[in-house]
Amino acid sequence: MSNNSTINYQPAISNKRVEASVTREIKSSPQKIFPLACPVEELRWIPDWEYELVYSKSGVNETFCIFNEERLGPHFFERPLTTTWVTNIHDPENHRILFQLNFSGKAVIQLNFKLREVGKEVSSCFWHMTFTALDDEANAMEEASTRTKMELGMTFLAEALKHYCETGKMLQ
Repeated sequence: MSNNSTINYQPAISNKRVEASVTREIKSSPQKIFPLACPVEELRWIPDWEYELVYSKSGVNETFCIFNEERLGPHFFERPLTTTWVTNIHDPENHRILFQLNFSGKAVIQLNFKLREVGKEVSSCFWHMTFTALDDEANAMEEASTRTKMELGMTFLAEALKHYCETGKMLQ
C-alpha cells in the first residue's frame, strides 16, 4: 500500500474563471416554462436559432443530450466557433438544468438554469454561468468584457423566453 503523504497537491487555478448571473420573473408556471429549455423547443422562442442535435434518445432535451450551435462561440470569441452543449442534469421535477458548453477546446461554461414558482402562474428564472478558460486566447480575455458577454447572452435568453411565455410570440 502506498503512502499518499509524500504527494504534493497543487490547486489548478491558473486558468481564468469568471461568473455571472441573471434572474427574471416570468408570468408563467415552471411546468410551462421548463420544457422550453430544449434545443428543439427553442426554435419557438429564440430568433434565428439553429442547432445540430448530436444525441438525444427522446428527441428533446434530457440528461446527456448533446447538441452543437454556431451562435454563442462568435459572441465570445468574435469569429465562427462551434459550441457543443451537453445537458449534465435535466431535472423536470425540480425545474433545473445544468449544461456544460464547450467552445471548441478554448473555454467551457457551466450554465445552471433553475425555475421556481413565486406566485400563481409566476416564476423566477435564474441563469448562472461559470466561464473557465482552457487556452491562452481565452485566458487573455478581459474579465469585465467576458462577464459582460455572459450577462448579455443570459439577458437575451431571459427576455426572449419572457416575451414568448407572456405573449405566445417570438421576440422580434
